[in-house]
Amino acid sequence: MELRAHLLILAFAIAVIDARAVSVKRYPLDDRASYAVRISTEAPTTVVFPDKIAALDGMNLSAKTEETPPVLLSHQPGANYFSVRALRPAAAAAVNVILHGKVIALTFATGAEPDRTVTFTGEPPAAAARTDRGPARLLGLLDQAGHYPQLVEQYPALASRIEHQVLIDETADGAVNVRLEEVFRFETEAALVFRARIENQGTKPLRYDATRLGVRVGQQFYPATLNDATGELPPHTAAEVWLVLVGESAGLSLKNTFSLVLPQGE
Repeated sequence: MELRAHLLILAFAIAVIDARAVSVKRYPLDDRASYAVRISTEAPTTVVFPDKIAALDGMNLSAKTEETPPVLLSHQPGANYFSVRALRPAAAAAVNVILHGKVIALTFATGAEPDRTVTFTGEPPAAAARTDRGPARLLGLLDQAGHYPQLVEQYPALASRIEHQVLIDETADGAVNVRLEEVFRFETEAALVFRARIENQGTKPLRYDATRLGVRVGQQFYPATLNDATGELPPHTAAEVWLVLVGESAGLSLKNTFSLVLPQGE
């Protein structure tokens, strides 16, 4: 799934964090979580673990430059760290790190402010780690949901952490059809990710308020924390839209009847 450039700009614009703080990350080692790491073409990102890495299983990255991978990997067998660097302006990759019989899942994508170091400690995961909902983390969830079929096939350990349900809800309002097609639950991040389809069968452009997009269950409305909707759809076209919801909605059963709420625009 390709995320629109404006989504990346918007997501990082709302993260009002000092640039020096976001370039260095530190996490307690937790094999129930997946970690999104921002990389760049200008500098390496080094990922450090509390013990020697037993094995690496990756996608879209390689230590061999002649293979021209999207992401270049540098790792010495027996070391407790590795480094990665993007070889393209828009690069993405994923790796599973085997450590003490556990699988630590990481995804890499180019970002406006890359993470220069990511250090995992042997400390017990704090409760606060479960609620890390920064823009980069949410974008990482969108990327995993968008590549779910590939994860199931190539990285079953990572896919097993994601609860998935196919949805059949569809609502028609005149010439406009909206449908929620899939939902993914990320338990550790307390987040739900929805894939929706919006279709404009009319002869006029459809305009809606993308900032108020959300999901309804019964009488309860849950606003999206992040989405890639544009707010406009030309006549006789359809668009796929992704939404991330965090917080209270993450406790909902995936067997609920979910409805996409498409607020009218001006």
